Amino acid sequence: MKKHLRVLAAVLVLCFSLLCPAASAASVQTAACKPSTAAVQTISAGKKTEQMVWVPTHGGKKYHSKSTCSNMKDPEKVTLSKAKAEGFTACKKCY
Repeated sequence: MKKHLRVLAAVLVLCFSLLCPAASAASVQTAACKPSTAAVQTISAGKKTEQMVWVPTHGGKKYHSKSTCSNMKDPEKVTLSKAKAEGFTACKKCY
């Protein structure tokens, strides 16, 4: 029975180390794993977040920073580049 518990503990430590590489097998932490600053910077540098805007689904050719501007009915949230590609221009009230 003790051998089974040791094997189970070793498997859990291995799984934890794979899921949370910042934590070493020698020091299993009870708190949630936090990625290192270097890893976060690499991920952030690799992904560029693009600005999101609101466009009307029924008529209109302006994109907005707020879904409530100009009393739009059923606005759609899209990326700024997509809005521009579809011919939308900036709303003078929002921008």
